[in-house]
Amino acid sequence: MDEVSLSNGEKIILKGQGTLMFKSTWQLGHLFLTDRRLIFIQAAKTILEYRLDKIIEMSIMKRSWLMGIKVKQLCIEFNCGSGREQACIALVKPDEWVAAIKEEMTLMLFHSRQG
Repeated sequence: MDEVSLSNGEKIILKGQGTLMFKSTWQLGHLFLTDRRLIFIQAAKTILEYRLDKIIEMSIMKRSWLMGIKVKQLCIEFNCGSGREQACIALVKPDEWVAAIKEEMTLMLFHSRQG
């Protein structure tokens, strides 16, 4: 499995294999949720990396996947320097990913207000 480089004190919360649709191409790799970031890695190359506080919106949509098959995908909209970007990821149990991401975003917000 691809590995992710963690910052000091950062923890992996969830990881899984998936297929990422980003900038009009499908890429097979691994998605990692840490307590600070969401990272998609393919063969040791980081394809997508955003801090959790950059997530604007998340949804699960049934969308066309490889060969036109429709599958549930985790769709995430991010705030980036040039506006908004969207990534859709086909992976097992996308609803669990949404719940885990929301929980980590809440914890991140809570801890930022404590400090």
